[in-house]
Amino acid sequence: MFERYIRKYAPNMYRLALAMLHNREDAEDAVSEAVLRAYEKLHTLRRQDSFRPWIMQITANEARKIYGKNKWVMPVEDMEAYMPAFRDDKHELWDVVMGLEPAYREVIVLYFYEQFSIKEISEVLHVPQGTVKSRLARGKKRLKEALER
Repeated sequence: MFERYIRKYAPNMYRLALAMLHNREDAEDAVSEAVLRAYEKLHTLRRQDSFRPWIMQITANEARKIYGKNKWVMPVEDMEAYMPAFRDDKHELWDVVMGLEPAYREVIVLYFYEQFSIKEISEVLHVPQGTVKSRLARGKKRLKEALER
């Protein structure tokens, strides 16, 4: 069961980690650490049908840890080199999403790309639902402004 779910959600985990960290290697590290942590804590999972939000929360937590350690390190790589696997039909939109501030980028990715509810995003990011709603509204506004330029 665990391996099957990990294979199923690994692209989602990577997309979230990449949105949070803006660096391919760090995103891969976050996903790897999340898989390890999830395996160690598998006994805490109450219901199998809640595996996706559970693993995404673990991924977000691991990405935050890495971000905290590396927040003063600037990535040297060009983002285009590793984005194609997760770009949508309108490449411009993904580029704009990745250019948003991290707080807005996280909720935009979880809401529109991962199709999480406001409540699920709140749980994954450990913030109140009102905060998720305001970040989502501001993020959508910034997306709109950027796309109109």
